[in-house]
Amino acid sequence: MKRIVLMIIPALIYGMVFTSCSGGGSRTSTAEIGFVPADSLIINIDKYVNTKIETEGIIAHVCGVDGKKMKLMSDGKEVIVVIPHDTASFDYSLNRKRIKVYGLVKEERIDKSYIDEKEEKKVLLCHVDQTPCKDINWVNAKIEAGVADSLSKKDTDGLRMKMEKQGKGYLSIVSIICEKYEEIEGGLSD
Repeated sequence: MKRIVLMIIPALIYGMVFTSCSGGGSRTSTAEIGFVPADSLIINIDKYVNTKIETEGIIAHVCGVDGKKMKLMSDGKEVIVVIPHDTASFDYSLNRKRIKVYGLVKEERIDKSYIDEKEEKKVLLCHVDQTPCKDINWVNAKIEAGVADSLSKKDTDGLRMKMEKQGKGYLSIVSIICEKYEEIEGGLSD
């Protein structure tokens, strides 16, 4: 009997420690799933948020301001934002290359009020993650050319149409916090 009690006490302590660290049973650890096709990731984002996956696509754009984000296009022409997990910048030579990327999946949601606000303020949006564009030189050039307002309207109208098409009341901005990537064959320059 004494031996059973001695075995139960450490088990109870172990359970209390790990339950409290895990937020009372909520999932705080990150699951690793393996390879997920990019289009499947986007369609089933609820299934993959806060998991580590590997996917692939073509880099359509590396941010010209600081190289801190890339626009990965799925085979179905959907966008996944790729962000470095540290302070590194992505190399601009990745443009038009097909890469395999591994990292943590995140989702940001854009709703109608966000779109309305950006339209009212005539904000030029980043075509990678739909946040206000940080490329001040590009923004100023568009203002000076007299096309900033029409570009802003085109962006917000596009977001509204996409939201309406999806019928969810929000748009998902899917991103991967990239831990590693590799160039693979099949890019636009191959």
